Amino acid sequence: MKIAVVDPSPQVARAVERALAGSDHRLIWQTTVGAEALKRAASEAPHLLLVGLRASDIKAVELTRRLVGKGACAVILLAGPSGDMSSAYDAMGAGALDVVKAPYFDEDGELVGAESLLAKLRTAGRLLGQASGELPVAPRPSAPPLLPPLVAIGASTGGPQAILTVLSGLPKPFPGAVVIVQHVDGEFSAGLASWLAETSGMRVELARPGSVPAAGMALLAGTEEHLVMGAGGSLRYTPTPRELLHRPSVDVLFDSLAQHCKTPGVAVLLTGMGRDGAQGLKKLRQGGWHTIAQDEATCVVYGMPKAAAQLGAAARILALSDVADEVASFVARHRGGRRARASKSPARG
Repeated sequence: MKIAVVDPSPQVARAVERALAGSDHRLIWQTTVGAEALKRAASEAPHLLLVGLRASDIKAVELTRRLVGKGACAVILLAGPSGDMSSAYDAMGAGALDVVKAPYFDEDGELVGAESLLAKLRTAGRLLGQASGELPVAPRPSAPPLLPPLVAIGASTGGPQAILTVLSGLPKPFPGAVVIVQHVDGEFSAGLASWLAETSGMRVELARPGSVPAAGMALLAGTEEHLVMGAGGSLRYTPTPRELLHRPSVDVLFDSLAQHCKTPGVAVLLTGMGRDGAQGLKKLRQGGWHTIAQDEATCVVYGMPKAAAQLGAAARILALSDVADEVASFVARHRGGRRARASKSPARG
């Protein structure tokens, strides 16, 4: 792919260029100024622009919005060793594909972070071709949990802001339990959970192995393994299937809910590139779940919801501003949860 870089530090561009050496990618230009990046993207568009989060003449969120909105190129964000990650989630809400730590040279002149960057570029290349540590185990409940109405949300490009809009619009306290898969590097999941909690007014935590969805709380997938629900109603992570483009995958979560969550809930597929979540949403609808897809007009990228609509997977196709009310209405009608079953029978449909 043709790669470009905009970051206030020329050292970042040099590190990126070194990281790309010997790969299938090449750095076609670099600049330290956002306004210059907009001009260069119009005249010599890269496949992907790496945008530094550090302050420059144009904030990362605005630069992303203008580039993605014009269809100029895709964007991946470069995070420094420290800084305000809320700007990354704002920019992801504007259409950035992901965020990765910027490569750099250590005190001995050795390049650090090249493989992480190349891994992101491999994933982005596959996605565009389609047009952190372990979490501690949660305490095990002594009895099968009483599950409140469950809300499952999947999102990708543009997802952080869309998820924030939904969570902010839900009544507080919220009588349902929320489980979320957002395509984001596992290294930045904890920051995303904190940002959502601080800005939405809802309790948001990373899902841990053994976590049980609880009323009034949202659990966010926190690693690059797939988040699934087990037969007893608790959540866990699994490395399989390994061949999927997205890790964690919305489809894998939805499939597990279709199999193990015997009380139908409500599932929402929000903005995102590709098709992840569409097949899983269809299985949930066939299993009696109420299913929602975001409409084209309010999506940053109308990919995943479009695939769901084409499959007939969504019972409702709604503007983003209407999703929270639809979810709240469903949960209000289905309060008074049931105990999770230990059955391992396959989902209907």
